[in-house]
Amino acid sequence: MQVKGKRNIRVKQVKCDVSSLNQGDVFILDCGLVIFVWNGPTSSKMERHKAADVARRIKDEERGGKAVVKIIEERWETDAAFFKALGSNGTIAPAGQDDQAFEQALQEEIQLFRVSDASGSLEMTRVGSKQLNRETLDSNDCFILDSGTSGIFVWIGKNCTKNEKKSAWKNATDFLKLRGYPDWTPVTQVVEGGETPLFKQYFTSWTSADEQKGLGIVHKTEQIAKYNSAKFDTTILHKSNKREQEILPDNGTGQIKCWRVENNDLVLQTEETHGIFYTGDCYVLLYTYATGGRQQYIIYFWQGCKSSVEERAASAIFAQLLDDRELGGSAVQIRVTQGNEPEHFLRIFQGKLIILMGGVNNKEPESPVRILQVRGSSDINTRAMQVVSRAASLNSNDVFLIETETYVYLWYGKGSSTNERIVARKFLNYLCPDRNDSEIQEVEEGEEEPDFWHVLGGQEPYASGKAFQVNEINMPARLFHCSNSSGRFNVEEIVGFTQEDLLEDDVMILDTIEEVYVWVGKGANEIEKKESLQIALDYIKHDPMGRNDETTVILQVKQGFEPPSFTGIFLGWDPEKWSQGKSFEDLKRELGEENLPITFVRDEIASYDQKFTYADLLKKTPPKGVDLSRKERHLTEEEFSQIFKMTRLQFEQLREWKQLELKKKVGLF
Repeated sequence: MQVKGKRNIRVKQVKCDVSSLNQGDVFILDCGLVIFVWNGPTSSKMERHKAADVARRIKDEERGGKAVVKIIEERWETDAAFFKALGSNGTIAPAGQDDQAFEQALQEEIQLFRVSDASGSLEMTRVGSKQLNRETLDSNDCFILDSGTSGIFVWIGKNCTKNEKKSAWKNATDFLKLRGYPDWTPVTQVVEGGETPLFKQYFTSWTSADEQKGLGIVHKTEQIAKYNSAKFDTTILHKSNKREQEILPDNGTGQIKCWRVENNDLVLQTEETHGIFYTGDCYVLLYTYATGGRQQYIIYFWQGCKSSVEERAASAIFAQLLDDRELGGSAVQIRVTQGNEPEHFLRIFQGKLIILMGGVNNKEPESPVRILQVRGSSDINTRAMQVVSRAASLNSNDVFLIETETYVYLWYGKGSSTNERIVARKFLNYLCPDRNDSEIQEVEEGEEEPDFWHVLGGQEPYASGKAFQVNEINMPARLFHCSNSSGRFNVEEIVGFTQEDLLEDDVMILDTIEEVYVWVGKGANEIEKKESLQIALDYIKHDPMGRNDETTVILQVKQGFEPPSFTGIFLGWDPEKWSQGKSFEDLKRELGEENLPITFVRDEIASYDQKFTYADLLKKTPPKGVDLSRKERHLTEEEFSQIFKMTRLQFEQLREWKQLELKKKVGLF
């Protein structure tokens, strides 16, 4: 099965041969009790996550948890077991079809037919195509889902007649000949209530009657704006979009058992380590409480942001096994990702949640200095997260616990809350139990001694603007996701965001109150880049609080070059993720401040509108204002069509490598 797509990742069955493989996608080879997940070296993270999830679902839902999932990443060309099971070996294509084109083509193939004899004679009627709804399936009839060469599915409703069942199967097999599908095209029967993961993927918002929906909204993104031919209504972006109130089962004082995933096994954690997690690990936590005179169970599986795909899949599998084998399926299972911990999860640790760097398979180099950032507004949601040990990691809005061989410093930012200061002292008991009062120094921001900066490797700029130096923030920072992957330009707000929510293939808008940033991911396309710039201006223009583009700085920032005023909004910002561990000051010294890809949004919009002749753009020294990496965007529409033999829209829909080839041919590279 091929796993492919940009946003709406799809799973499609393909011929079981090496010729079906390509380096840009992920493939699942289902061998029964062994399920291979073959990750192409240039496949996307979302494709890999989708494939791991599908493989896990096949293992759990179709094989009763007895199968083994093997993920292939490093030896993708030579894994002997995989190619032996595949039955062939040979050259693997560098890349496949464009992801968005694949999504569109696969969507066009999908058709749903109803098989019914309610009228007295057997009839087969087309009832849907493309985006299908679960509600279309009627328990009184049978349905045939034609997904092209991906397969034919026969869905049997609970109350359909024997004649309908028999005829539905025959009609499905006739489909193969009628459509001219290959001999290997699968025909699968699924019964109502026993649908497979491959069948469910064709329906929007598929939910089962007994599916766990959690204890409330843990992390929610709501669509708040859509692009169409009419003017974008940015006033919608200013409407309140608060996190819904979570319904709590109890006050979090029940019993806890916690395991860490280590080498495909669960290792029980001691009580004193409860609430201490590592970014590179995954954990399974069993919470037991009493209500109405009965024992109730919740199984949380927490996944660190740097844990591997295998560890994340294992945590979900172990949570299911724990429920099935020890609790008879009576537990509520909830997945928790780092940074998006729900309130009840936080209550369990009574204000003691500490996230450290490293893990079992993700060792951090030892350092004589350890820094933890403490953030939160109450005893419940305050947490500590380890950050890079340097002054650039400080933030005026928080408290930092800095542990050295000699002293432990409690550094209080000007904007830190009283609660953060109290909780930081409590964390000392967990992390530094052997320290006495003489080894603990409290330092107010602005009153640091030279020795303090020496411990951190020298004084450096950090997030310390006016917005970071106030205790009460009436307008919290907001993050918006901008994308046109659905065919229309959409804007969605991310509630309770973390650094992981900055998607590399898209554009994000971060409103920090003092500034508005248009953050451009490396994989964002030109339409997203251009549309987001105008959205940022209109967003401020219609701000009901009276802000405007003259009083608010609106900047464009490229991925990996985020200034402290941007990174300081995020708890535990990781510079290793995109900046190779370099701080903003390091980048300024390396590239020069004038070469940093941080620009004013109005200047960026103006640069899109500047037009030059083809002859001017071919000069060794192009006119001022030309983006040397995107010379083609300065052509008029007429000249663009003459030179590239296609419209600008057709050009922008091509893969990046194809665009580069065309630009080289016409001398605009």
